[in-house]
Amino acid sequence: MTLSEDQVVRYSRHILLSALGGKGQERLLATGVTLTGQGAAQAVAAAYLAASGLKVSAKGRPVAPEETGFLLAADDVGRPLEAMMRAALLDANPDALGQPSEVGALGELPAGFSGTGPWVALGWSGNRGGLVYRGRDGCAACFERTAGALSNGPAGASAVLLGALGALAFERLALGLSQPLGGLWLSETGEVEPMDLDRCASHGQTGR
Repeated sequence: MTLSEDQVVRYSRHILLSALGGKGQERLLATGVTLTGQGAAQAVAAAYLAASGLKVSAKGRPVAPEETGFLLAADDVGRPLEAMMRAALLDANPDALGQPSEVGALGELPAGFSGTGPWVALGWSGNRGGLVYRGRDGCAACFERTAGALSNGPAGASAVLLGALGALAFERLALGLSQPLGGLWLSETGEVEPMDLDRCASHGQTGR
């Protein structure tokens, strides 16, 4: 696809980044993300991804109270998420609607993941936020084993930070700028550290 004049203006700060540029922005606009979980961190990630032009979709449940603030309002609680998300995106960034060429998944655990990827799982272990990511070439079993140790967490400032980090991880996977599999810990003070992966039997402590 070719960026329109309005899109060049809208994403000018992205396009100026050497790691992204116009071609990278075109790739983001062709990529979709399906929300597969529920929670404040996931809602924040969805808002950032929509702002970047990714196609955001969600189905099958009502809006939860902790998901309001960025895209969704308090009046949306209890209403169908798909309809409320579509209305919010139409106002926020119409580019985030439509049919993408490729679709990944992002979910705050517990969540289900399917398809080729990218996949990004958001969750918590004690007071730490956790993020596990997988690209097309990453091992699905290693991803699921590592993400399985995380749980759903509370709304608040930490959820905002984790959601923003999750959006960045998904974008980097979509652009081919990330390793195919990995994980990160986010402390209460905002410090980010690498996460040791729980490898499947086929990969042990090596491989993808």
